[in-house]
Amino acid sequence: MLDKTRTFRFDATEQGVYARDGFIVREDVFSREECAAIAADCEQLIADLEAAQRRTKHLVGSYMFEALKDLATFVKWEPGAPDVVQGVEPFAHISKPLEAWGLDRRLVDPCKDIVGEEDIILFTEKLNVKRAQHGGPIVLHQDFPYWEGMTPVAHRMATAMVFLDDATIENGCLEVAPGSHTVGKHAQRQTEGFGALEMDTDAFDLNRLVPLEVPAGTVAFFGAFLVHRSLPNRTDGDRRALLYTYQPEGHPHTLELNRLFNAKRAEAG
Repeated sequence: MLDKTRTFRFDATEQGVYARDGFIVREDVFSREECAAIAADCEQLIADLEAAQRRTKHLVGSYMFEALKDLATFVKWEPGAPDVVQGVEPFAHISKPLEAWGLDRRLVDPCKDIVGEEDIILFTEKLNVKRAQHGGPIVLHQDFPYWEGMTPVAHRMATAMVFLDDATIENGCLEVAPGSHTVGKHAQRQTEGFGALEMDTDAFDLNRLVPLEVPAGTVAFFGAFLVHRSLPNRTDGDRRALLYTYQPEGHPHTLELNRLFNAKRAEAG
C-alpha cells in the first residue's frame, strides 16, 4: 500500500527541469508486478473490444479509427494491419481496474503541478499498443491542437504516460523535443481534416528529438505543448503504454463532450 503521508509532487529540481524541458521522467514509479497487473487489465479490455460488434473503420489523417458508439469509445487500428489494435480512447468508463490506476496518487499528484490546481480530474485516457512487428508510428504532434476546439483549458492539460514494457528505440519508444513547449503551437500540416492537426515535419528540426529509452514502470509527465512522436516497433515483443490526461476540476470529460457533439449533429440532421 502507498504511504498516505508521502508526497509525489515535483520537488524544486523537477520544477526547474519541467520549466526548461517540458517533461519529467520518473523511473520505478510502478513495480514490475504492478506493470504486469496493469498490462493484464489492458489485454482484457482489448479482448473485450475485439469481441464487440464491428463498425466501419475510417482512415483519418495518419490513423485508422473505429467508433464504437454503444461503448462510447474509439478503437485505433494499425493502417498497415487493420486487424491489429493500435489504441483505445477513452477507456476508464469501460474498465474499472484501469480507471482506478488513473486515480493513483503517483500519477495525480505530479500532474497537479503541471495543471496548476489542487483539484484535478481526468479529461481523457488513452491506451497505446505497439504490437510486436506490427506496431506503427505515432506521427510528430502536440496534443494541444487536438483539444483546443473541445475545451477552454486545453493549454492546462497534464498527461502521465505509464510504460508497461521496457521502451527502446527498436520497439518505438516515445521521442520528445526538450524545450518545444515554450513557443505555443508549432506549424501544422497544410492539409484538410484530421491530418491538419499533425505537425509539419518540414518546419521542425527532427534532430531536437530525444528518445526516452526507459524500463517498465517509468512514468513520463508532460503538458499539452510538448512535441513528441514514436516510431514503429520492429521487435518480437509488445510495447504498451497508458496515458492519463488530467484537467482542472469543473470541466467535462471527453465522454460528455462527445455526447454533446453527437447530440448537436443529430439536431442538425
